[in-house]
Amino acid sequence: NRAEASATVDGGIDPSSADAAVWFMERVCVQLSRGGDTTLAGVIKEIKDDNSAVIELADKTFVTVRSADVSLIPPKEHDMVLVTGGADVGVEGELVCIDGSDAILKDSNEDFKIVDLIHLAKIEVES
Repeated sequence: NRAEASATVDGGIDPSSADAAVWFMERVCVQLSRGGDTTLAGVIKEIKDDNSAVIELADKTFVTVRSADVSLIPPKEHDMVLVTGGADVGVEGELVCIDGSDAILKDSNEDFKIVDLIHLAKIEVES
């Protein structure tokens, strides 16, 4: 039975059958926790069919992770960002200013948009 096969020992849901976070996509900058205070920064390079992803770490090595294993690197002013929720989903731009829970970004058309900071994912700029 497939339902029984996806249950884990502790009664939770197998992470491979769980939906990935909305920001879990290529080019998004993430941090991978390695126990304690150790975190490694990386960029999602490929999303696989089983909701895992290949991440390139800062030292140019690659690891495969699940969305639950990583978290977003909070964007800072002047970072390139992707809007992952709200009315402007899919818009990319430069984060110009953070004002509390609001963020102002400048898109590729030089238009300014105000979006919720929680809907932004820092992305890698392709050179």
